[in-house]
Amino acid sequence: MLSDFSIDKSNRLPYYCQVYDYLFKKIKNGDLKEGFQLPNELELCDEFKVSRTTIREALRELELNGYITRGRGRGTFISKKSVESSALQKVSSIVDELKEKGVKTETSILAQEIIEPAERIQRKLNIDKNTKALYIERLMSAENEPLYITRAYFPYDVFKEIDKKYLVNLSFTKILEEYFKVTIIHRKRVLQPDIPDKKTIEILQIKKNEKKVVSYLQTFWTFDYNGKTGIIYFEEYFKSTNSKFVFES
Repeated sequence: MLSDFSIDKSNRLPYYCQVYDYLFKKIKNGDLKEGFQLPNELELCDEFKVSRTTIREALRELELNGYITRGRGRGTFISKKSVESSALQKVSSIVDELKEKGVKTETSILAQEIIEPAERIQRKLNIDKNTKALYIERLMSAENEPLYITRAYFPYDVFKEIDKKYLVNLSFTKILEEYFKVTIIHRKRVLQPDIPDKKTIEILQIKKNEKKVVSYLQTFWTFDYNGKTGIIYFEEYFKSTNSKFVFES
């Protein structure tokens, strides 16, 4: 059942993402059904010809997204949630959530340009130094107050330009799903506090008497577009006086 996998060394995606994508598609297609027990880590290493670290990372991401359940001494099973939930495709959008709640929002496009990304962005996108990126910066305001800045990096070989009317009126989630017909196959978010630079302070209109710490959210989307996979990377800076995050499980 798992014998048709092989690592594509020419693919820019990390090995664990390739393993994740393969297992995700098997689950999505119903080849791996609810309650099916996966082989143990060592057996998967042998089957996929990858390291144990690669297998562990792929399984960890599957578990975080609700597609498998794991227990010490019990094994790894395809979970009920993985079949019934579309959580992986339903990449949550702060913009869409605010609109659903009736909050008045306004989007300002601060930049859209083709860039030669810095080395740190190359690493995030998993691209080489000769590959350009489409860079988009936009400001989201809520109730006439700056809320957060998004700085988005798209691989230029797939995304050449995004029409301004889409950038102003749609979330990035809807732009990708409805305009580009892109499938998000994996997502990862990292939230941490950060000290904003002068430009960010000015855009968010952070006053001298307000906290100079912002919520810094890094988002990685692994996408599939006509059989081609890649990574889109977002950096978002939230004004701490106007925002809060609530996590539920």
